[in-house]
Amino acid sequence: MPGTPPTKQRVLPPPNRRRDKPQLSCNPCRRRKVKCDRQQPCRTCSLRGLTMSCIYPDATSRPSDREPHTTVQNRIRELESLVHVLMQRAAPKNPSNPTNQTSADTSVSRTVEDSPDPGVGAAGSGEPSDCGTLRSTSAGVSYVDSAHWTALLDGISELKDCFEDTLELAPNFQPSIAPQIAPDYGPSPLLLYGHFAQASKGEIVSTLPARPVVDRLVSKFFNTIDLHPALLHSGQFIRQYEKFWEDPLAAPIMWVGLLFAIMALSTLLSLPHGGHDDEVNAQPSDLESAVLVRVYREKVVQCLTLGKYTKGGPHVLETLILYIALEHLLHEDSEFGTHLLLSMILNIAMRMGYHRDPKNFSVISPFEGEMRRRTWAAIYQANLIFASQMGLPSMLKDHQIDTEPPHNLLDSDFDEDTTELPPSRPDTELTPVLYIITRSRVARLWGNVRDMATDTRLHKYEEVLAMEARLHAHQCSLPQTLKMQPIAQSLADPPQLIMQRIWLEICYLRLHMVLHKNYFMVPTQHKRYSHSRSVCVKSALKIIEHQHLVYDLLTLRQVNPDGLLYDSRWKLSSVMNNEFLLATGILCAYLKQVLDIPQSAVEGTSTEEISQLLTKSSECWQRFRSTSRHARKAIDTIRLVLKIAGTPIASSAGAEDELSDMFAFQDPLLLDLNFPCTLNGFYNGDDSTSRSDLSLESTPFSQQHPMDDEWINLFQRVSTQPHT
Repeated sequence: MPGTPPTKQRVLPPPNRRRDKPQLSCNPCRRRKVKCDRQQPCRTCSLRGLTMSCIYPDATSRPSDREPHTTVQNRIRELESLVHVLMQRAAPKNPSNPTNQTSADTSVSRTVEDSPDPGVGAAGSGEPSDCGTLRSTSAGVSYVDSAHWTALLDGISELKDCFEDTLELAPNFQPSIAPQIAPDYGPSPLLLYGHFAQASKGEIVSTLPARPVVDRLVSKFFNTIDLHPALLHSGQFIRQYEKFWEDPLAAPIMWVGLLFAIMALSTLLSLPHGGHDDEVNAQPSDLESAVLVRVYREKVVQCLTLGKYTKGGPHVLETLILYIALEHLLHEDSEFGTHLLLSMILNIAMRMGYHRDPKNFSVISPFEGEMRRRTWAAIYQANLIFASQMGLPSMLKDHQIDTEPPHNLLDSDFDEDTTELPPSRPDTELTPVLYIITRSRVARLWGNVRDMATDTRLHKYEEVLAMEARLHAHQCSLPQTLKMQPIAQSLADPPQLIMQRIWLEICYLRLHMVLHKNYFMVPTQHKRYSHSRSVCVKSALKIIEHQHLVYDLLTLRQVNPDGLLYDSRWKLSSVMNNEFLLATGILCAYLKQVLDIPQSAVEGTSTEEISQLLTKSSECWQRFRSTSRHARKAIDTIRLVLKIAGTPIASSAGAEDELSDMFAFQDPLLLDLNFPCTLNGFYNGDDSTSRSDLSLESTPFSQQHPMDDEWINLFQRVSTQPHT
């Protein structure tokens, strides 16, 4: 080009020129001009996931005589990792520059690469820092904090094609009920999207089936679905229920919505899913029940809308909580829509003053005040459940709340005419409310641990150890009846009590993992954090053992011939599965790191044991593979890591999935709002159905819907190059 000065070519040194100073750093550290500890691989390259590029110059051989150290494919992967590092460095400097965005999906996460000393945080604190993960896809932008399980997987490049966060089902999925009908998923939750017809109070009430049918559904709710102690006083509800049948149109529309929510949940759990029972197949009654769930759900939404639920009032919160539980159970995986629903419930509850203890207000009777405490305990726990599942901050601040935990009382201990509450029963006495009280205490500690783990401020390691001591003390103070017992010594205990013990045990194990997770992937040279690695790995191992135990107890009918444990299968929702996902991510990340750096192994563990447990975990996830994208992520991750470890498991592609319908409440027909249905085809109007006894006696082993949480951030810095 005219006017362009000629390009100066670099003068090469003579071939016999000797270096004045030998190169002691590895090539990547030399290029970046950072300190190298001269290990193989060095600490800096290990932290950056560039172990394959950690190469030292060979003074005895000429460059042309060297054998290639990496394949083209490995080099591409290394370059991909370098791109991630550059993105992580550039994001804080110019986060809003649109010119840096590409059409491809990106995942940006701040890690510790910006620190001059790998493995330490900012400001010279000496503690690791992680701001979570921000993902931009064609579907939108989403953020999860560092305690969420999905952030663990972002660094595994081999899984990037498998881990698109899509809502689509597997191509080979077939609905378990009426497969000849194409499912129409439609927007969900129904209340948010408004895809329902408006109806008058008379039209809604006329939809009710005959009383014997309603009696059975109400009885099932109080005796099987242990949500009721936190929301309803059984004695008060019976009186309201009897009065309702005297004049249905005189009942408040919100109470009618509460009744429909109870009916919807009971019908959902009445679906005769056979699972592994060969003699039980899809029956016409399955389709009828599925249609009824949709009908009852629509009636709940119509009642909420007609009653102007945003203004609050009697029965509003109880109806909303049961409705959000219904929407939650309709999906195998966590959905952001339910989190939005909960935010509305929280604001309505605070608008009604539930976050302040009733003793502050003389206008609230002792009976109403105690029921408000129970309801707030359920809402507070749900806030942490959904925040953890979504990887988002809690919507509540403890310093703005003074509502006390509920008292350990039976419903027969007080009623609407009570002028003064009786003394609380001791924790040694098992009541339906004791588990709610215990979970409320755990939830407070849960919030503290999660705040510390995801705080934007850096905490000293001594604070983490102090919080761990609080966890141990808190777990030791559990009521003896709710402490974990060996299953062999629990065969005479009610199944609900067994599930409560297992869930509380999993909660504490999970809190230990979340508390120490930020120190889990710190290079092994930091001996100070070896305790955190040990806590994370051993807690994850125990959780996976519990996963296998729970699935065995729920699938082996001979363990519980009367079927009560089988009725607890609904507790295996995305809530409990989220804990299993977090533990799966921990073990996969650890196993991969040990394969790369054998000296990083935790004392008392073996790769063989971990591989065996991960194989069992994969078998558990197979039951959800066709309906859960999270289950498919877990299966693919386990398969990849075990393949690298040299113990591959058989691929399920083309094989028959072991999807167990007994776990699959998320039936496509339940979401098919366009499927024509009428109740007249199910109830003929005559009272031919024998009326069952309506028993609403609360069993002393009630359990609330379990709390669930997070699982992905641990794979953030894990490279998946095959171990050599």
